[in-house]
Amino acid sequence: MSNDLRDKYVRALQTTEWDDPLSRLARAGLQASASKFSGLGLQNVATGPGFNFRLANPENGGLIAAHEVGDFLQRVQKAVARLAKARRVRRADVVRLQPLDLSVARLDVAASMAGSIIVDLQPHVPTAEEDQEDLAPAGVSWAEIGAVELVRALPEGPDDEASMDSLFSASPVMRRAVADLISDLPNPKLDISLAVQRGTGERISSVLSAGQASALRERLGVVREEREIIRMQGRLDGLRTRRQIFYFEPPSGSEIHGFVDDSLVSVVRDHLDQEVEVALESFVLRSAAGRRSQRRYRLIEVAGQQSQLPPDSELDED
Repeated sequence: MSNDLRDKYVRALQTTEWDDPLSRLARAGLQASASKFSGLGLQNVATGPGFNFRLANPENGGLIAAHEVGDFLQRVQKAVARLAKARRVRRADVVRLQPLDLSVARLDVAASMAGSIIVDLQPHVPTAEEDQEDLAPAGVSWAEIGAVELVRALPEGPDDEASMDSLFSASPVMRRAVADLISDLPNPKLDISLAVQRGTGERISSVLSAGQASALRERLGVVREEREIIRMQGRLDGLRTRRQIFYFEPPSGSEIHGFVDDSLVSVVRDHLDQEVEVALESFVLRSAAGRRSQRRYRLIEVAGQQSQLPPDSELDED
């Protein structure tokens, strides 16, 4: 298949990355064509992992400047690399990034059009500097792992207050990655849309309006206090995978809910509606104005399996 044909197909597929009915219909047609004309080699493009973002300025007819797209691509790369490093080195926070961290979770631009870019998330060939601990699970790239975590944590749409609220309980590295994305934007009036297609075929998308980004910037400027780790036995009552929220019913008292890292989602799912021992990170938040929140929780261990973002390293320096 020629590069020109591949590029045209990628650009066509790029316009169907979202979850509205017309996008789903168009995407199904393109994937059917890829399957029918298998000799052209389009199937891998249609089903392979990819990450798409697009920006729009509602006050300028949706149009944005080229440098704003370039700036945002760098922000996405930094956020993805930060989340990927946290999973690689098993830390709840990553303060500094090294060139190797960006290389291991590198985003390769596959196609672009007005205000929109699609990047490849295929596993890359390890470099000589990488050791065995740097390698992601077979068939999955660190870029895909970081991109999925980022998109899952962000709101699904303008009315998704639950996702906005759950970021209070997320790991420090997640809040830092969101800050990478939205802090000090050259144009704070942009609406942001993100979509990931995983190698498994799962699609995840998020939409962050300029107003939501402004609210998040304020919410991320909080301090954690009265932090402790508590263990208890109880029943895992529910899981909202898309928003990474768990629900836990202790033997006495009211139901507990909070943030669960992506590395524990499958374990929680396997133990739903079961009695299980869990470990929770418990804390309260204090805003810059001095206001204190209700106690919040992050799930860090289920049935003996610990999150890949353990709390005991949160204050470590890189």
